[in-house]
Amino acid sequence: MEEKNKYIAIVEQYDKQLVKAVNEKIKAGYEPYGQVVISFNEAGIIKAFVQTMMLKE
Repeated sequence: MEEKNKYIAIVEQYDKQLVKAVNEKIKAGYEPYGQVVISFNEAGIIKAFVQTMMLKE
């Protein structure tokens, strides 16, 4: 059996991609930890959406 990481970060370029990825990880036993972080480039344009997740114990 593959051992899962207890703490992961999901990074996506678009918010809808992040929602899909987070929902998939919830089905795999993870839960969101903290808030979504939005990363911007030098021009102020959104570069990435990040959600940390923890494996349920």
